[in-house]
Amino acid sequence: MQVQVRGKGVVITDALRDYADKRVNKLSKHFATLQAATVTQSIQGKVHRVEVQLEGDGILLRGEDRAEDMYVAIDHVVDKLERRMSKYKERHKWHHRGAHHDHDSPRHMPAENERDEDDSDDEGKVLRRKRFAIKPLTELEAVAHMELLSHDFFVFENADTGQVSVLYRRADKNYGILEPER
Repeated sequence: MQVQVRGKGVVITDALRDYADKRVNKLSKHFATLQAATVTQSIQGKVHRVEVQLEGDGILLRGEDRAEDMYVAIDHVVDKLERRMSKYKERHKWHHRGAHHDHDSPRHMPAENERDEDDSDDEGKVLRRKRFAIKPLTELEAVAHMELLSHDFFVFENADTGQVSVLYRRADKNYGILEPER
């Protein structure tokens, strides 16, 4: 797997680059066709932040963690991703039962509602716009992808109805789906 390590406002040493590459490559044991990973490291005050985005097997997986040491932050985010990937494989054996999937491109690039905490003057404005590919998924597959991304919502084309739908996590830890009215 090709691992790209970047620094956001921080210089990445060879030792940090090698460590991140080694740790992230171990995740490929869960999904044999992981193709690419991007590791972004930054420092905010005394807190070291590491974000990892993996692509392959028709999925997109993202995780982040913070710690007072960059190596610890790398370990934490890789451990989180590994647990999430194992849980995904346990719950969704459909992926290995011969279901036909397009493995050449990610199923879904999620729209993230990220926002800088210091942007209180920008309240009510659209601050970020993302475009992403949508492919048909069953509701169960959409839940699995949302769990992998650790998001509270997920936009997908419902394979059963052909409509674009929004899957969301409810306060009671169950899921809801928003569908357009015809």
